[in-house]
Amino acid sequence: MRGGGASKKRLLKQEKQKDLQTGFTLSEVLITLGIIGIVAAMTLPALINKYQERVLVVSAKRSYAIVTNALMRWNADNDMTGDYLSFFSSYGSDVERLRVLTKYMNTVQFCTQDKVEPCGGKYEIKQYKKLNDGHGNTAQFDLINWWRAVLVDGTFITLQSEVENGSCIHKYWSYETDADGNYIPDDSSPNGYKGKETTSYTCGVIVIDTNGLKSPNQVGRDVFGIAFSQKGPEESQNSTRGNINYVLQNDKLIDTEDYTIGKFE
Repeated sequence: MRGGGASKKRLLKQEKQKDLQTGFTLSEVLITLGIIGIVAAMTLPALINKYQERVLVVSAKRSYAIVTNALMRWNADNDMTGDYLSFFSSYGSDVERLRVLTKYMNTVQFCTQDKVEPCGGKYEIKQYKKLNDGHGNTAQFDLINWWRAVLVDGTFITLQSEVENGSCIHKYWSYETDADGNYIPDDSSPNGYKGKETTSYTCGVIVIDTNGLKSPNQVGRDVFGIAFSQKGPEESQNSTRGNINYVLQNDKLIDTEDYTIGKFE
């Protein structure tokens, strides 16, 4: 009996020693935690960026649907289905057009020209990448600071008609630039800079900022210009308007560049 009791004690002692041998030392635990921290530091920013992009993509697609549905409803109510020239050539000003269009949206605030303070005030909007505005400054997207409506979800909306003489077909000046992106002076040209007249078929542009004053406030991320020809939304791949068609077709944003607004250097 005594011998059996001693054997049991030895077995228990051996099992405890095995348990201690199979456990982790403090240094091993610290090393493991360090590795986990490094992996998290490497992957977490990418996951956050991916989530933020997903939020912006969903917001852009939602705002696009709101705008295009509003225009289709206006066309239907005015027996102009399929004719988008009719809206952009109606009414006396862009402010009036915007006021009419936003009646087809869930609008909570409307601000007229140079009186946008009640709608959040003026703010800076970066272009999709660092661009020279032709005068040695970084280009910004100012249209939404002229007049705007605010939707219940916080989206800012504005618009500009480009109709001339009752037609969407019109001319605009395409500037030549030097190696630094500055306009080239030319006293013989109509506006004092080198370039040429280019034909456009755009009836108008509706601009959306999908989250208002919230960042990133950049074309191609939360700011987009939706261009309309006479037949409807254009298939333009214009990155300086955010290329909303790329977002719709690829379910992701265009590549953008972070930079500081100011002198183009």
